[in-house]
Amino acid sequence: MITLSNLRIAAMVVALTAGIAVFGYPYWSNQTSASNHGGDEKTKNNPIDGSLNPSSNPNVSSLPAKYNPPQTSGLGIAINQNGNIRRADGRGYINVAIRETYKIEIQSPSYTSAVSVKIDGVSIIDGLICDRSVTLERPQAIAKQFIVLEEGNPGLDRSGGINNPDLGLIEVTFKPIRRRNEIAQENNISKARPPAAAAPEAASKDQVASRSEASGSPVGTGLSGRSSQEFVATNEWVEAPELAPTYTKKYRLVGFNSSDPITLHNMNTPKPLVDPTPPRL
Repeated sequence: MITLSNLRIAAMVVALTAGIAVFGYPYWSNQTSASNHGGDEKTKNNPIDGSLNPSSNPNVSSLPAKYNPPQTSGLGIAINQNGNIRRADGRGYINVAIRETYKIEIQSPSYTSAVSVKIDGVSIIDGLICDRSVTLERPQAIAKQFIVLEEGNPGLDRSGGINNPDLGLIEVTFKPIRRRNEIAQENNISKARPPAAAAPEAASKDQVASRSEASGSPVGTGLSGRSSQEFVATNEWVEAPELAPTYTKKYRLVGFNSSDPITLHNMNTPKPLVDPTPPRL
């Protein structure tokens, strides 16, 4: 039998239980929130945690640094042999006439470069200013023109270039530069400009195909005659890695025999014009 006193006791028990439930939920919520805060602090101090690691969490992406890709597509050279411009094929080979002098036409259309050139593994010049284009026809150390010589020719080296793995190789390194006064003017105009993103340190390089992949004769570079080209030292330029990375292009000369040169013995002399003889009836 349920009496009034029992009902009062039961009501008190129900009220007490409900109060525990009502006042207990915020505690768990705060405890969970505190646990999450503690977990966040732990995550921030632990970079290995996957929640902040973009590579392990596809929903998290990082904002890349602003960097304009370098304009290196126009960098390159061509070989000028007596006005005949010879360009490289897709593999980097350049067909050249044997026993003819040549000039290197260097192109840097997007920015000014300090150019370094190696031929047959030998340093020819370092720091040649190429303000969009420049022609090189001689080494810096000696005023003689470049000439194409066939492998085995003593004009290459003591062994005729036979033991030289770099025979026929032309390496051209482009290093971006700017004038000092241009940089000073920009600094005076805006000193608060944010720094540009650093360019990659590693230099890009073309692949050099092996000699056996090309048709033609192995050739190297010798020296001939005299060149009137002169070089003047200057200090008005400074390196500008923010423009583009240092870039090295590699080419290999491949020789073909040109037609025999015109001499006194084989020159074409004009012949008198004579009508053909009518045939006999």
